[in-house]
Parts: sequence; C-alpha cells; structure tokens
Amino acid sequence: MPVLLVFATLALATEGDDLLARVDAAQASAADGHVVMEVTVVDHRGNSAERTLEIWQKGGDKRLVRYTAPARLAGTGLLVPDSDTVYLYMPAYGRARRVVGERQNDAFLGTDFSVEDLARLRWSDDFTATITGRDNGLVALSLTPRDPGDEDPVKLWVRTEDNLVSRIEVLDSAGTTIRRLELSDFRQVGSRKLAHSFQVHDLTDGGTTTATVTLAETDLGLDDELFTVTSLTR
Repeated sequence: MPVLLVFATLALATEGDDLLARVDAAQASAADGHVVMEVTVVDHRGNSAERTLEIWQKGGDKRLVRYTAPARLAGTGLLVPDSDTVYLYMPAYGRARRVVGERQNDAFLGTDFSVEDLARLRWSDDFTATITGRDNGLVALSLTPRDPGDEDPVKLWVRTEDNLVSRIEVLDSAGTTIRRLELSDFRQVGSRKLAHSFQVHDLTDGGTTTATVTLAETDLGLDDELFTVTSLTR
C-alpha cells in the first residue's frame, strides 16, 4: 500500500474514533431522561402486536427499560446499572439474570429490537470506527468490534449537525446487513435532541418493529436507586 494511502487510512480511522466519542457524548448530553414509546410489531406473516415501553436513563452509564403493556408483559424489563452490565427481569421467573456476550444480540421479547439496541449506552467502549463516506449531512462509520466474539460488525450513519445516529445496520460475518434500525423525527427536549420515531427491520425473517415516542422529558433529577436490581424487580 502506498505510504500516502496508509496515512489517509489512518487519518480516517482516527477521525472515526473521534466522531464515535462525540456520538457517545451527544447521547448522554442530558443529565437524565424518561420516554414512553408505543411499539407495533409486525411479523413476516403480517400479524401485528402492540406494546408500551418506558425507558429511564441517567448520564451515559445507567438505563432502565420496562414494559407497561400488555398486561402479560408488564414489569418485564432491562437494567443497565453501569456500562458493563445488563440484567433481564421477567416477572414469571421472579429474579433478574445477567445478559452476557452474544445473548445481548437476542431479540427482546418478540420485537425486532435486540437486547443490545435497548441497553447500549456507549459505542466507543466496544468498537473502533473508520469513516467510510459522507453524503447529504451524514457521515458513514464502519465499526469494528474490539472483541469479535461478543459483537457483530456495525455501520452507523451520523448526522453532522448534532452527532446523533440516524441509522444503524448490523452485519453478519460475510458483511451482509441482517438488521437495520432507522431513527427519525428528532426534536429538542430540554437540553438535548431525541429521536421520536424508530423502525427496525429484521432482514433475516422479514419482521418489522415500529416505535413512536409519546412522552419525552429530560433533566428530572432521577435518583440512582431507580437503576438498581431492586427497582428492576419491584
């Protein structure tokens, strides 16, 4: 490889890592936040199901996700008490269990969201990034897992105006996109912008999940006690 091309490639990788750090910072720009989402799941046969999901987040390392409807799923949730730990709680089993490694790629209770989609707070802990394109106010990032055993390769499209992600593609080992998450309808809520519309396409089985934010609020002064296993299982 020519020397100049080597330096150009290294520069794109360095720029990519810098941009990925800014993406993480933008996602955690509010002190805390709370959203309610109405979720519609459509399987490959066209059958649909409705769910209601609530998410609380504090800074860049705590998140609680909980179903509130339908009744059979109410109370089921995910907890991220720190950037390295994810718990899943299902009331029928009466206890929370850790979700580790590739199990975070599993679908979350009949939706096309993965556990990781709902639990991820930062990208730069687990990936390095290289800029692969720029177009129409977006920068394309190719993400390489730091530990390939735990993560799939990912592509991100980042808005240059605010460093927010508008599209995520998860790839298989051959580089084929197997799942696509699109974020849109960004609105200012308090001290940060939040996407209010999400659409996930499972390109393997043909399922689609759509989520619309019906309530969003930030800077609430949430207590750390909300982000504990005791709170998750309450």
